[in-house]
Amino acid sequence: MIARVGLSVALCVCAWPALAQTTFVPKRVTVPRIEGKVRIDGKLDDAAWSQAVVIRDVVQYNPGDGDPPSEPTEFLLMSDAENLYIGARFGDSDPAAIKRSQMVQGQGVTNDDYLQVVLDTYNNRRTGYLFYVNPNGVQRDGLLLGGTTFNMDWDGIWEGDAAVDQHGWTAEVALPFKTLAFDPRADVWGINLIRSIRRKREDLAWSQRDRRITLDLDGEIAGMAGRDQGTGLDVVPSMNITQRSDFAGDRRRLVSSPSLDAFYRITPSLAAALTVNTDFSATDVDDRQVNLTRFSLFFPEKRDFFLEDTEVFEFGGLTQNGRPFFSRTIGLSAQGQPIDLDVGTRISGKIGRYTVGALAVRQGDTPGLAAQDLFVGRAYASFGEQSTIGVIATSGDPAFGKRNSVLGADLLLRTQTLDADALLPRGVLEARAWMQQSSGAGSVGEDGARGVSLAYPNDRIDALLGYTEIDRNFKPALGFVNRTDIAESFARTKFRHRFERGSRLRSWLYGFDLRQVEDRAGRLQSRQMTVTPFSLEDQPGDTIAVDLARYTEVLAKPFVLPGSLSVPLGRYDYDRVRLYGASAGFRSVAMTWDLEGGDFYDGRRRDAKLGLTWKPQSRLLLGAAVQNSQIELPRSRFTARVYTVNANYSFGVRWAWLNIAQYDNVSRRLGLNSRLRWWPTMGQMAYLVVNYDWREDVAGNFRPFLAETTVKFNYTFRY
Repeated sequence: MIARVGLSVALCVCAWPALAQTTFVPKRVTVPRIEGKVRIDGKLDDAAWSQAVVIRDVVQYNPGDGDPPSEPTEFLLMSDAENLYIGARFGDSDPAAIKRSQMVQGQGVTNDDYLQVVLDTYNNRRTGYLFYVNPNGVQRDGLLLGGTTFNMDWDGIWEGDAAVDQHGWTAEVALPFKTLAFDPRADVWGINLIRSIRRKREDLAWSQRDRRITLDLDGEIAGMAGRDQGTGLDVVPSMNITQRSDFAGDRRRLVSSPSLDAFYRITPSLAAALTVNTDFSATDVDDRQVNLTRFSLFFPEKRDFFLEDTEVFEFGGLTQNGRPFFSRTIGLSAQGQPIDLDVGTRISGKIGRYTVGALAVRQGDTPGLAAQDLFVGRAYASFGEQSTIGVIATSGDPAFGKRNSVLGADLLLRTQTLDADALLPRGVLEARAWMQQSSGAGSVGEDGARGVSLAYPNDRIDALLGYTEIDRNFKPALGFVNRTDIAESFARTKFRHRFERGSRLRSWLYGFDLRQVEDRAGRLQSRQMTVTPFSLEDQPGDTIAVDLARYTEVLAKPFVLPGSLSVPLGRYDYDRVRLYGASAGFRSVAMTWDLEGGDFYDGRRRDAKLGLTWKPQSRLLLGAAVQNSQIELPRSRFTARVYTVNANYSFGVRWAWLNIAQYDNVSRRLGLNSRLRWWPTMGQMAYLVVNYDWREDVAGNFRPFLAETTVKFNYTFRY
């Protein structure tokens, strides 16, 4: 099988020059350097804006493809010694209809009108920054990874504001050079400027093609050479004071804990970070899940320190099973209990055409587990248009403290534009190959993993073909693996039909998805065939879809579901039907629904997931979600339930009170997370966090188990 993987890689490498024929010529403007003060209040009334270069050649990429805007749109660009400034003047024939419901700083704004800036400071078409501002002045930022994926948990320090008037709305953005990584010798950066008119679902961009606004299609700004990042040092001291009450042990204690984060730019494109006595008390809580499968669930990372520069450590395009590094393994015991982190360091950035990253963490001790040092190193070299070849290495076992390491290598061949006479229509084409090897205490061989894939992820055709092998004893202790001794083949094709302008419907998506898992001896373990006859989207953004699925599961041993439901060994073939959709997110009352029913192993299962969000006014958001899974097997039955309630109130753009309560009848725990947050400006924040945990007893009564109240402050000193 290794020979098959190697042959696939060789074929991709040989075929690539024939496919990747670039024809795109980017737009370019020169950014003037200005004198004079600029006050960021969203009004564009400072005299300095008269010196800016103005961009008006903006076109639609949705719903039209290169059509002119329906509303007057212009962007302004200028810079001084410290900042790149972006202004926006967005005319609107009906200012009262401008969508601006989001008032919580740092939250998503894509259900509103918004200004978006995509900035590729290295002009390498691979990585970039995202900055959003809505008409309320709410800021949102993130990172673009590998040209197509996002990390919207990154937080940078920058300014943005907006103002609505009788002509429409205006916005101002100031991006400090101290916030950005770049090569000061490079004169040209990549950039795209985007406007969304939400009520019309009209999206506009300075640079687009075939309804795509990926990094390879960015415009360019010249005149950026010689920019100064200063000393490049950010020091972020924090203090939290926590009152903990353990009701089960009748113990209470007051704990004060200082922590320190520091960031230093070693070179303009290489940064170091240090965290001491790391505190995660203000981190978002995980969404409650009930596991109705044979395999471990995957919970995404939400802690700020590990989210910074996370794109450097991505490997092989792997999202879950087989990942060599997954930061959620750090700071958690085998039982899922938090473990303190004494100190952590990270170096990440670029050295020439190489992207490098190294993370070292000292995990504190906990009963039954000694303190230990954990490490991951990653590097990849860029070549061609958007291709990379890289390596990764990890060391350490945070859950058990045993010796463990992983070595891996990956290859990405990617092109964004194809000539019309190429083998495929113009669009993105992507090939990947990767290999890993783990080792550790008691290693006995069969401890590798490998895979290849070929993808064509585009608007009208989205196709994927891939193959993965994970050996029986492959164990990435700093990564994530929940299924070993497998050979998995997968294929997906989706086709999108766009309706004519003026139709009630906007698009029709249809296709199929096939996945088959065998053991390494070639015996079938699982097969899933899903046909999507339609996924319909109307002009406002409401969606409805149907999936028809056929499952095959071959169990070599029985397993137990929640409610002590036992599924015996054997082969099971069963069919299920799923109906799901959502109403457009900008509506004051928005719904999501996901209904599924049919056979389930040797019984039946019915699932219903319903969500409701109500915004009675711009400052208040109320939400509720119910997940109900009713399982009936020949020997017993059980209904798993998860309830979630949200209540958020914004006192203004800078003050917010965020609340979430969750309960599931498997853990029989009711949890409340309440955060009062003051965010006066980027880099400064204060929290009051209340966490409460109740446990349900056999009589159905909830007993308080644990409570924490934390006050936390942090402030960024920038040099």
